Amino acid sequence: MDLYPKVLVRPTCGGCGNPMILGRSDDKYQGFFCFNANNGIHGCTNRGYKSARIIDEAVLRTIMPTLFTDAFIADLTAEVNKRLASIARQPIPSTKKLEQEIANEDRQLKRLTDRLAKLDDTHLDAVLAKAEEMGRLLAAKREQLKELQQAGRRPTVRSVTEKDIVAALGKLRELLQGDMGVAAQVLKALVGDVILQKQHVDGYENPQMVARFTINAVPALAVLDRGGPTNRDVAPALVWDSIHSSPTAEPATRPGPAEAIVPLIYDRRAAARKAAKKRDGAT
Repeated sequence: MDLYPKVLVRPTCGGCGNPMILGRSDDKYQGFFCFNANNGIHGCTNRGYKSARIIDEAVLRTIMPTLFTDAFIADLTAEVNKRLASIARQPIPSTKKLEQEIANEDRQLKRLTDRLAKLDDTHLDAVLAKAEEMGRLLAAKREQLKELQQAGRRPTVRSVTEKDIVAALGKLRELLQGDMGVAAQVLKALVGDVILQKQHVDGYENPQMVARFTINAVPALAVLDRGGPTNRDVAPALVWDSIHSSPTAEPATRPGPAEAIVPLIYDRRAAARKAAKKRDGAT
């Protein structure tokens, strides 16, 4: 199901808005390109390849320092608490009527299907069509019930502290540095679409490829809900999932910079220093 299990960022073309394709499958030289631009279709001119490794490193190099600044943590704590307060103010929707309707229709559908074995071919098609229609309506009501139950969920805490936020962001950092498939999902939640496009960059005569994205930790925190609660001293993971998914909460603002624009330029000196450090560590 995961098309690119060995890369962290799966970028979008800034020229046509389509997902970019990973080419040059050799692990060392994997690069993304736009199919439309390279084939001259749909008017896209965002041509060329960009190293997957450079994209990953540039995005991580930008977001990791931002997540742990005092200002970002304070803004994110305030945003989480605002959403918790909004959820607490909303009335819990009643599901009793819908649950009764589902139970009644479930019984009717069972009686109808029981009749199928007793019918001859003359009436079978009509009864099958009716059963299929009832099944679709029942599935729709069950989905509606699930949404109502989701709306009625309440976090187990009334507010969180900056300590809770720091602990949660630490967990996100662990996920980002762990399994590539999980890390890619976390990063997608954290920065949304990473848009690649060419534009002028100070110090360069020709336009250079850059990555554009925004940082929003609120949906990314919800990833913690998949891994169970955090440690006993901080808010349970259910809080993060609730503030992101609750349909009754106020729309989230976006703590942190409105937009990051990161040049995707290969720094030979930095690469040489990194290689030397790695080599020295191995000796």
